[in-house]
Amino acid sequence: MDVAQFFQAAYGRNERYWWTVPQRYSTDPEDHHASVITRSVLRYARSRPPGRALDLGSGEGADAIRLALLGWQVDAVEISGAGAEKIERFARDTGVEVTVYHTDARSYTAPARYDLIVCNGLLHYLPDKEEVIRSMQAMTHPGGANAISCWSTFTPVPRSHRIVPTYPDDEDGVITRLYRDWRRPLHYFERNRLEASHDDMGEHVHSHIKMLAIAPSNDR
Repeated sequence: MDVAQFFQAAYGRNERYWWTVPQRYSTDPEDHHASVITRSVLRYARSRPPGRALDLGSGEGADAIRLALLGWQVDAVEISGAGAEKIERFARDTGVEVTVYHTDARSYTAPARYDLIVCNGLLHYLPDKEEVIRSMQAMTHPGGANAISCWSTFTPVPRSHRIVPTYPDDEDGVITRLYRDWRRPLHYFERNRLEASHDDMGEHVHSHIKMLAIAPSNDR
């Protein structure tokens, strides 16, 4: 089974696979105490006038919808048809507009540059992270931000996740190397965290690389 097939099945048999909590679309960072990356993205998005955002590997669209609620113009890229349909439906039900692209993140071509790109939970499914990260960086305005959450190799991939290929990154690996020239308000190694965001695989732990990085400005 590949990752697109896995999430097509997971999203198809669950009304909500991720973010089952009532405050899932809250734009208050303090309502998301369990997610460092969500708090960081919301603080960044609320600290400036709304711009253009991309949610790459959007899943069921929680990050995209929260940004749209803050007034951002949001594009969402999702490889599974079930996920893409849910993003459109959940955004409509929430009263916001998100432009959804049902495609592989590796083949997505941006219509214009973005002020913020969120890549939350995608990179550990890609063997060639550099290709996607370079594309993200090229799609980002000078002074714009990239937000990333990816499994790290600090914790072995749990047995329950070995039904699809996964490719965690070293803490000093590709992600850290490619953002070394960007300012990083968040560069956090979250280790051995108990997984609580989905309940279909039993108790297990992950370690993550979590980063919010600001692109160099033209005036440097």
